[in-house]
Amino acid sequence: MINQNLKFIPRDTRDHSKESITERRYQRMKGKSLKNILINRFLHHYGYDKGIVNARAIVDDILLLVETFYRYSDNSFLKQGQMVWHAVPIDEFPAKGKSMEQTKLIPVVLDIISDSDIEDMRKPLHHREVRLKRVERWTNQAYDQGGTLSQLDLAVLLSVNEFTAGNYVREYQSLYNKKLPTRGNVQLIGSGQTHKREILTDYLNGYLVPSICQRTNHSKDSVERYIRDYEAVKMLASKFDDINTISLVTRLSKSVVNQYLDLLPADQ
Repeated sequence: MINQNLKFIPRDTRDHSKESITERRYQRMKGKSLKNILINRFLHHYGYDKGIVNARAIVDDILLLVETFYRYSDNSFLKQGQMVWHAVPIDEFPAKGKSMEQTKLIPVVLDIISDSDIEDMRKPLHHREVRLKRVERWTNQAYDQGGTLSQLDLAVLLSVNEFTAGNYVREYQSLYNKKLPTRGNVQLIGSGQTHKREILTDYLNGYLVPSICQRTNHSKDSVERYIRDYEAVKMLASKFDDINTISLVTRLSKSVVNQYLDLLPADQ
């Protein structure tokens, strides 16, 4: 006989469809962001009573201030989801008998998990597409900071073997008909000006990011990064003549800063 005092555990009445589970996973990850934690603090710990819209605006302003104050004056400051990785400089060429211990390395900051990765959880993407996006992002981020990643670097970052990482590089290059700036390819790419000039020419001619992506066959992340860096260099070039200062503030290598300076209008 069933004990009348026995309490049954409530049934899980949540929607367990694939779409609902994906949405809940997305919301859980998005809720871990510093922005959402601060908004929650404003609304539930600090007694802020002006509503979530105002709280979001204040938090956005605080985060921008913190990033501006620390990120560009202390290279150890990292955003959530970023990490420092040591890459071989663009101009550090291999030589017979030259080991990695004898090879110069520079620190580069990589977005291991980006905002777009979190947004992709809503779709969700196939794991191969996710990895192709990361391979593109990491190799370009390293290159824009004056470094190159090898297939072994990518293998470690992706938690796969070197052969598989190489397959991802080749698959990307086959799909999009363009080379990634890996260490093996970088000598063939040269100064890297071609794609920058193409993207920024479209930008200066008034094309929007989606159109530029389609016209140049580059991802949204790459196009927005080139535009953001160009605008940063453009603004600082009007205030500072010293390339070292511009390099320090933007966290771009001096060679990359020079590339953007070469793309500025003649009357800049």
